[in-house]
Amino acid sequence: MAVVMLACYWAMAVSGEFGKSVTFDEIVHLTGGYSYWLTVDYRLQPENGVLPQRWVSLPLLLGGYRFPDLDQPAWREANVWTIGNQFFHQLGNPLESMLLRGRAMMALAAAGLGLLVYAWSRSLFGPTGGTVSLLLYVFCPSMLAYGSLMTSDLFITLTLTASVWCFWAMLRKRSVLTVLGSSVVMGLVFVSKNSAVLILPMALALVIIHVISRPSGVEEAVHSSERDPLRPLNPWTVAAAIAVHLIVVVAVIWSFYGFRYSAFGPLRQDGDRFFQEWDVILADSGLSGTVITFARDHRLLPEAYLYGLGFTLHHIRERPAFLNGQYSMTGWWYFFPYAVLVKTPLPLFAILVLALFALARRARDGPAFDRTAPLWVLLLIYWTAALGSHLNVGHRHILPTYPAMFILAGAAAYWFGTQNRLAWRVLLACLVWFVVESWSIRPHYLAYFNQVAGGERNGLGGSTPTPVYLSYFGKGSPNYYRIEAQRLPVIYSLGKKEILPLTGGVYCISATMLQAVYLEPGGNWRPLYEQLYWQVLADMERYAQTSGDMEARARLVHEKGRGFWVQRFKLYDQLRFGRLVSYLRQREPDDNVGYSILVYRLSDAQVQEALYGPLAELQ
Repeated sequence: MAVVMLACYWAMAVSGEFGKSVTFDEIVHLTGGYSYWLTVDYRLQPENGVLPQRWVSLPLLLGGYRFPDLDQPAWREANVWTIGNQFFHQLGNPLESMLLRGRAMMALAAAGLGLLVYAWSRSLFGPTGGTVSLLLYVFCPSMLAYGSLMTSDLFITLTLTASVWCFWAMLRKRSVLTVLGSSVVMGLVFVSKNSAVLILPMALALVIIHVISRPSGVEEAVHSSERDPLRPLNPWTVAAAIAVHLIVVVAVIWSFYGFRYSAFGPLRQDGDRFFQEWDVILADSGLSGTVITFARDHRLLPEAYLYGLGFTLHHIRERPAFLNGQYSMTGWWYFFPYAVLVKTPLPLFAILVLALFALARRARDGPAFDRTAPLWVLLLIYWTAALGSHLNVGHRHILPTYPAMFILAGAAAYWFGTQNRLAWRVLLACLVWFVVESWSIRPHYLAYFNQVAGGERNGLGGSTPTPVYLSYFGKGSPNYYRIEAQRLPVIYSLGKKEILPLTGGVYCISATMLQAVYLEPGGNWRPLYEQLYWQVLADMERYAQTSGDMEARARLVHEKGRGFWVQRFKLYDQLRFGRLVSYLRQREPDDNVGYSILVYRLSDAQVQEALYGPLAELQ
């Protein structure tokens, strides 16, 4: 039954991505992983986990895909975005086949995580509890959404959960097999994602719990047949187990980089470098930078691994974030609690309440907390880190907490074996509600919101007039899909060399771009932006007036300097688009594509009002 359910999960996760273009990060994960296999070079995207990147790109090795030429500036400068765009869209590779193979491979790992959830829950709460946990996993919109996307979030969820369980099992019954097994799994955590460092406080907490929860003296002898064969605690055996973990973890990391220090492969050329220089990512990095520098100077770990760690620490200090109309560079402590509240089907919360009452009932018959301690430790430490994180860019960063919730929810199966009809009927109703809720959003799992956030709205039909304007937050190529649309700014200025007028038509704008999170300047429209906009607009009109007089144009360019006008055009792109979306935020979209690209049908008069009229955000 579990295998059948997981096969269904794999099919739902993979088929849910049919016909969908590449998401923003997938292009660099797949490109980076394929380059590792092909070139034995680790310069591209070393900050996102070598294991998941190698994993998703593995089936591509059998497809004969063409990879970009290595004799180009983009490769020497480790510009994975340019290399990735070439690999996906410019070399004639079958894009749909690449996406299907990589996503199917990731979904296979996700099915493995589902099996882990079932096995752990079954060991705690029996076959019925395991089934409840697996059902929640299989139909959870978040697990279906991220279970097939080629990023590192699923892999850190899988390896972190597995490592906590294996480490706890090793503490309970130490042997050569359990110590080595736990060590290898922990090593896989560190090559999954740089948030792997959280396994260290988790392991320490489990050691402490194991020590204080051990029976002593006569009690230990009495319970020896009921519990694992605990021998008197020997600090030397614990120290030896920790030493083995350290050695094996370091060995696993080195093995994924071919036991070579240099990030650059045997075909290295003069001028090869990382995307950002070492001195940039280590600037003002404090103690973490000192540790990374020491490890680099003494070659304690592979160069690419250390660079990826430094790159991550450098970029998590400040990052544009958005939450319900608010903008911040450092985020909010309540970002992830709110994300879980609105992105999780409500029946899961009800099931967890039933599970907590069941655990309280079972605690009277045995050490319930002792058996579930690893789950509580994972949740407590991961949530503590999340609440203090400045990296509030997506719900996916809290994904590792979901398997622990599903496993604990398995305790609710206790009510099926009692005479409490109300409890088991509520549980059954919640499970049905959960499945229906998941199926109703299929195949747009990534866009799921529960009733707290208002649920989903259906778009309004209608024909599509021309012209079409597009601001797309993603790395799929509109040109590849033959989308005939004038491009509006995305996360960077388009740098136009002429003023392209905006007229009435259809404006297709990604939800992220509607909120202007990554514009410069970004966020809500402010008086400062308004003043700068009119200044830049006056310069643009002055430049446009010289379009028929080459001498006048030359004098104007000479007067201000070519660099001035280059920057002016870039700023104009951003400001004009920022004013447009400020106007659009005050109205409901007319339609949507996959709940992520919002469609607005504007008349000429409405466009003029957006660009030159009074704005609600200034009032």
